[in-house]
Amino acid sequence: MKAVILYALLPLGTVLAAASLISLIPTEWWAVRLLDFPRLPLAAALAAVAVGLLCFLREARRSTAPVLALVVCALVVDVWILWPYLPTRGLRVDECPAERRLSVLVANVQLGNRDARPLIGAVGRERPDLFLAMETDAWWDEALKPVLGSMPHSLQRITGSYYGIHLFSRLTLVNGEIRHLAGQDTPAVVTGVTLRTGEVVDFVGVHPKPPQPWQSASGRDAQLYAAAAFLRDRVEPGVLAGDLNATPWEIAVERMARLSGLIDPRRGYGYVATWNAHSPWMRWPLDHVFHEGGFATVSIERLDAFGSDHFPYLVRLCRRTGEHPKTPPPRDADDVATANAVLSAAGATERLQAR
Repeated sequence: MKAVILYALLPLGTVLAAASLISLIPTEWWAVRLLDFPRLPLAAALAAVAVGLLCFLREARRSTAPVLALVVCALVVDVWILWPYLPTRGLRVDECPAERRLSVLVANVQLGNRDARPLIGAVGRERPDLFLAMETDAWWDEALKPVLGSMPHSLQRITGSYYGIHLFSRLTLVNGEIRHLAGQDTPAVVTGVTLRTGEVVDFVGVHPKPPQPWQSASGRDAQLYAAAAFLRDRVEPGVLAGDLNATPWEIAVERMARLSGLIDPRRGYGYVATWNAHSPWMRWPLDHVFHEGGFATVSIERLDAFGSDHFPYLVRLCRRTGEHPKTPPPRDADDVATANAVLSAAGATERLQAR
């Protein structure tokens, strides 16, 4: 029996370690990028396998030691990547005047979901300033109309596919429009938002295409880089939100943040998985609210499931005083070159400048 357990642990440890380490390869192949998603489940499985292999180390050192070393190496990589998402506070404020607050609720409604009542109830209870709904179609356009009673400002695009998008706002929108960033066929919301102080900030809501193992991730990544370029080039501080179909530690998301100066509120605040609401163990953070340096985080909250495969994700921000105009960090030349290559491969006209 012990031999059976050992010979099960050896290939299992090898496969799990390979899955963790292969995702470090800088490629746009979705088959590789998908391995970035289950970092936490992989780390937990690797830790369990490592403990199991340690039990056999003395009596089967020759076969166990190499695999154990590989497993420990992969586990260290996973822990290193996930460490910033431990709840260690982050860029957070405990108090913020009501007029300087901006709350953003993100919800992928799941196209086939036909019960809007729980989500509308959550919007009514939480009273977000901005509510971004994705995967909306004509049915959801009609079902979400009660939200307009308290959030009268809106933008939407119904596509008849998984990429319909709606933005509802309590605050006045300025020059709002639907764009197709990086030439992609998934619409994005781009608008100014007038805070209660009268100051206008920028908002971009995106929902790039989800992972398909046989395709390149360049279309998704190009949208992220185009959104980052738009926000960085604006004078006003901005917020980027949506179901990015990416985890915050993915190489493309980290590059987007470096290029734009966007800050992930999850860093130092917590993992906060938003997908899959239908699975108790296969969960990771795919829905996001990033902000530029003129904001700080008040709170992050994952709301109750409402029938979709995504949980609603609510982030409350505070517009910090004395931080205008914004000063984004310098761009790294390699990041700019890589982003421009991805934009070119995706057929986008946008380009980033090395400045």
